[in-house]
Amino acid sequence: MGGPRIWSILAVAGLMIAGPARGGGSDPSPPFVVGEPDDAPTVYWPTPNPAYLQGRPFEDYVQPTATGEVVSGLFGCVRNQGRRFHEGIDLFPLRRDRRGESIDPVYAAMAGVVRHISTVAGHSSYGRYIVVEHPAARPAVITLYSHLRSIQPGLTVGSEVSGGQVIGVLGRSAGGYVIPPDRAHLHFEVGLRMSSDFQDWFDRQDFGSPNHHGIWNGINLTGFDFHDFLDRLRTEQVRGFTDYLIRQPPAVTVRIRGGGVPDFVRRYPELVFGDTATPPVGWEISFTWYGLPVVWQPLDPTAQPDRPVEVIQVDHELLGRHPCHRMVEPRPGGRYEPGPRLREALGLLFPSLR
Repeated sequence: MGGPRIWSILAVAGLMIAGPARGGGSDPSPPFVVGEPDDAPTVYWPTPNPAYLQGRPFEDYVQPTATGEVVSGLFGCVRNQGRRFHEGIDLFPLRRDRRGESIDPVYAAMAGVVRHISTVAGHSSYGRYIVVEHPAARPAVITLYSHLRSIQPGLTVGSEVSGGQVIGVLGRSAGGYVIPPDRAHLHFEVGLRMSSDFQDWFDRQDFGSPNHHGIWNGINLTGFDFHDFLDRLRTEQVRGFTDYLIRQPPAVTVRIRGGGVPDFVRRYPELVFGDTATPPVGWEISFTWYGLPVVWQPLDPTAQPDRPVEVIQVDHELLGRHPCHRMVEPRPGGRYEPGPRLREALGLLFPSLR
């Protein structure tokens, strides 16, 4: 592939600009193109801040937590001394009104279809949020935009959006806690949907609160590192989303006995290697350290495991660098069994294992 094309769209209708800028900017910039994957629509930065495109440091666009540590706004085991996972990137606003509230627009990162809009801030720790699915991408990733101040008027579930289109206003809405005005931010995720049967799985858990979001509940959406993806795309280390995902180092590999063909496999066939014309006797699946199943191989009948789930590979060094997820638990004899994070993922993917 040729080098990623980088340019800015010169105008966007309805852009709101007022109030003091953070970081010395003037007016908010129009949406910026930050990547041209081979297997997806043009990728736009989801806020008006050009700092990433300009190669500036994290401090110029990432919103930290109250600790002030900028890494706390990035993807990974970045909170509570590495014990707490953050499944996205937090981006601060450039512009505020006289009351100190953000007025920055939020842009769709790619062309896609709005699948979910949560307008009641108290229904989720995400606050007001939008999920967009991108059917033209391979795999058909989703993007999630949360803590919104408001949703763009006229935007509804089923709306088709173009890349760079305004879909809301950056804010600080949240359910169950308060984000102060000076830490308003867009929490942005890109990822995959685990299950079409999420409600049945949810009903079996003891969450103590209803599911207001159907299959677009954040528990059912497993994100990956958007910033790392862009860095690798822009330096031509990967060609697109599929290339990025299948190159993720496997932290844990499991073999599943039976299980049919999960809807995840039908939804994301780009991650499957092998013939699925005949229902397989089971699966060999490689998971990332954060629980995303990125490589699927149907099992030959001779490789069928003795148990419903067998852990056949563990990268201890990789898991040690990311301690916030318990993917596996040791057992006598040098064996491993799925830990809480892996059990949750397998329960979503394979109803028969619940």
